[in-house]
Amino acid sequence: MDKNTAQEADAQYKENTTEDELTIEVVITKYGNYIYNLALKLSSNPEDANDLAQETFIKAWKHIADVKEPIAIKKWLRTICVNEFRMMIRKEKRDNICYVENVEDLEKDSTLLINVSPLVIDEIQTTEEVIKLRNGCFLAMTRKLTLNQRITFSLIDMFGLSKNEVSEILGLSEKAVKGLLYRARMNLESFFQGHCSFLDINNPCSCTAWIEFMQNRSQLQEEMKQKIDILDYKERGYSFDSNVRQKILHYYNNMPDQRPSQEWYEKVIELVKKSYN
Repeated sequence: MDKNTAQEADAQYKENTTEDELTIEVVITKYGNYIYNLALKLSSNPEDANDLAQETFIKAWKHIADVKEPIAIKKWLRTICVNEFRMMIRKEKRDNICYVENVEDLEKDSTLLINVSPLVIDEIQTTEEVIKLRNGCFLAMTRKLTLNQRITFSLIDMFGLSKNEVSEILGLSEKAVKGLLYRARMNLESFFQGHCSFLDINNPCSCTAWIEFMQNRSQLQEEMKQKIDILDYKERGYSFDSNVRQKILHYYNNMPDQRPSQEWYEKVIELVKKSYN
């Protein structure tokens, strides 16, 4: 969801919702899709996204009365979702997740951040299955970023938040957030530059070839996840390439939203009511 769409949703919500109408059904109907897609891009896993979005609404509803203005609900839910995600990762005790990076080093890296506009790419004529596979691969590789790099990249480059908004969520300086974004982009670019055939037809990794040899998409994605423990562009000796940056930003910026099933909405509403009735 881009910034304009999100702002329109907020404006419509503020216009159409009064305090008396603030029911869990209204909140989940208005923001269920938004929070689910945020959870999906943070977790890069549909099952984790279901659980993460569900926990977000359960935690949020306990304090819904504290929200004075309906316009603030989306930002409030987003912060809860990010915090729930961080707790989820810590509970997993994953060895390859770095929780804290040196803030001074990050602030130095911030001076290296180069902002470029994504390319408008004429998509290669390809099947829906290939597109889904590519998007799944791109999501999977965000899991190889350190925790704060993944949050920063997901919120800024996939969800359209500003660096200032992310600095508030993470409790870091805007310079540190710029450093995290620089590292995240460089790490992803260094991996895809030498692997993905969507960036260069001569690269070895082809979605079509994978589909020919693998019937089960989940098996393919699991293999991709195991290719590398954590991304580090310095180990690969990668240098900034504006063409690679533009192409990768295009693919991440244009990753479509996914809508959870109607059953998911009903389940979350039921769970919230059971928790607080």
